[in-house]
Amino acid sequence: MPALGDSMSKEASYERYRSFYNAEDPVRWGREEMPEEREVTELWMRFVGLRDSTPTVILELGCGVGALSDIHPGYIGLEFSFPALKKIGTPVKRINGNMEAIPLRNESVDFIFSWAAIEHVPHPEKALVEIERLLKPTGVALLRPAWNVRPWAAKALPIRRYSELNWSDRVEKATIPIRNNLAWRGLFAMPRRLVREFKFLRRVPIEFEFRRLNPTLDRYTYTDCDAFTSMDPHAAIVTSVRWDGGC
Repeated sequence: MPALGDSMSKEASYERYRSFYNAEDPVRWGREEMPEEREVTELWMRFVGLRDSTPTVILELGCGVGALSDIHPGYIGLEFSFPALKKIGTPVKRINGNMEAIPLRNESVDFIFSWAAIEHVPHPEKALVEIERLLKPTGVALLRPAWNVRPWAAKALPIRRYSELNWSDRVEKATIPIRNNLAWRGLFAMPRRLVREFKFLRRVPIEFEFRRLNPTLDRYTYTDCDAFTSMDPHAAIVTSVRWDGGC
C-alpha cells in the first residue's frame, strides 16, 4: 500500500486505512440498498448486450455489503473491508483486496462497475490502470465515484465546532457557503478544463489530475470524511480516451 501522506510511514498509513475500514462500524461499509444505482447498472449491462445466460465476468469495485451482488450470475465483488464482505448473504464470488492491485488476470473481465468508492482509494490513478488492465478489448467500465469531493467534507468541517478547529480550518468552515457556490467552483474548474481540452485536441498525453484530501480516519463523522481524493470527471474522461477511438 502506498503512503497516504508525506509525514507518515507506509506501515502507519496502511494501518490507519486498514483499521478504519475494518472497524465494527456498519456506516463505513456502504449501503444495504442501492435502487438507483441498480437501475443504472442494469441499464448499462443491457445496453452493452450482457445477459444472465451468457458466460460473463462482472466485477464490482468497492462492493461494500453486497447491495448489488445479485445483479448477474457472473458477479465478483471486490472490497477492502473484510467485515463488510462477511455481511454479504448471497453465495457470490468475493475478493478481500485493494483496487490498486486487483488479483485477477489481464483482460479477464467483461464489465466493471463502481459506485461511490474510488474516491476512497489513496491512489485512484493506480485503480484506473488496473481497470484498463482487467477489461477485455470489448469490455466496458461504469465508474461513478463521488466527483469533486469538497475538502471540508473530508475534514467533517460542517459538523465540527469552531472551538475545536485551528484558525485555518475556522476560515475554511466560515467560507463554505461561498466556496460551495457553483459559480465560484466554476471559476477555478474551467481554466483547468480548458487547458486539458487544448492538450487533448493536440493529442498531448494527459496525466490523471486529482486533489489529495486529508481524510478524518479517527472516526466516521460526516459524509465523505474518509475520502482521500477529489476528482474532476472531466480529468477522468480526457485521460482515459485513446486516440484509436476506444476508451
